Amino acid sequence: MTANQMLFYSGDAGKAVLGGRLRLDLKDKAFYNYFGGFYTFDKPVLGGKLQLGAAVPIGYNDLSVSAGTAHFSKGRSDSHTALGDVVFTAALYWKDGDCHYKLTESVFAPTGSYSTNNLINVGRNYWGFDTSLTMTWLNVKTGAEFSITPGIMFNTKNSATDYKSGTEFHVDFALNHHYFKKNLAIGLQGYYYKQLSADSGSGAVLGSFKGEAFGIGPAILWKPKAYKGDLIVVAKWLHDVHEKNRLRGDYGQLTVGYKF
Repeated sequence: MTANQMLFYSGDAGKAVLGGRLRLDLKDKAFYNYFGGFYTFDKPVLGGKLQLGAAVPIGYNDLSVSAGTAHFSKGRSDSHTALGDVVFTAALYWKDGDCHYKLTESVFAPTGSYSTNNLINVGRNYWGFDTSLTMTWLNVKTGAEFSITPGIMFNTKNSATDYKSGTEFHVDFALNHHYFKKNLAIGLQGYYYKQLSADSGSGAVLGSFKGEAFGIGPAILWKPKAYKGDLIVVAKWLHDVHEKNRLRGDYGQLTVGYKF
């Protein structure tokens, strides 16, 4: 299976640490295009199907910041287009009647462009390890679907800034209705994010700076037959309705894939 995923984001935040420095009044616009390939083995592994893959992103990020007092103000902006952090994945799939399970381990490699001289970077300059479990209930008679994906991400230290982001907990959820004759699904999706442990290192000038956020929005999936396989098109939009120590804004996602 091959897939191309486009991610759009526009948001703002009151403060954050970037490049080892405190930044105030941030406004960010970003676009990332991930191209990936995934292979599913025919031979069962632990009673399920094993899938291995990787995705390579090209990212664009535009950021402006301002800082000031009653007698002094200073603004700065920066933008970059470059290679992002490559993601390697390994997943196991299981099915039990109407229930589907997917255990995934994702590794984010620090391959992206990064410099402490930049106001904003496409790469993060540290390794990340994300473990998640997707649980889906899909009733093929009614078309009703409920899916939930809890996960936890561990980050290593950014050696350039001596900054280590805390461990992150995240949950994605989806409520969809499938129209099987039209190969179509429409629904509501969202996410919840909470940082479990404090940021650390000499670069963590804001202290623990634990983040939290919640977003929700509509989604659509279309899966028509194409040649000898399936074309997969997924589009969704999420709006942040709550945030703490995070950017607050809107996410857009368009994924086009082909399953051989």
